[in-house]
Amino acid sequence: MEFDATFIFAAVSFIVFVFIMNKIFYAPVLKIMKERQIYVEKNYISAKQTEEETKKQREYRDSELEKSRESARSLINENSQRLKSEHSKKINQYKTEQNEHIFVERENLKNSALSAKEVLKDNIVDIAKEISLKILGSDIDAQKIDKSQIREQG
Repeated sequence: MEFDATFIFAAVSFIVFVFIMNKIFYAPVLKIMKERQIYVEKNYISAKQTEEETKKQREYRDSELEKSRESARSLINENSQRLKSEHSKKINQYKTEQNEHIFVERENLKNSALSAKEVLKDNIVDIAKEISLKILGSDIDAQKIDKSQIREQG
């Protein structure tokens, strides 16, 4: 193999070509790639920070929501117990009033029954006279009937 001036010229022109390409093409491309890398890293860091802030806000929201739910449950339970208590009191009061009313009505019915029996005892002589007049055709003597011997039935 021979080394002549063409070889040296080709080597020198290649080195010059590489140097010119480095200045004109590779340097700006490397600069753009470096800027892009810095931009991507900044966005990545910003995204990480935003994700962390979002996570903190979500945790705070969830804890506040759970506190609100717990408070609502507590309030519902308290009101439910209070309403059950009031309901029981009203039912007991109503039962008591109804028992008193029933007692008064029973007493009234007993008194009415007694007074009705007394009226019937007084009227039994008249009824017996009417029956004897219709059946026997003669009147009975009311003086002979002793009201104290009349038995009560039922």
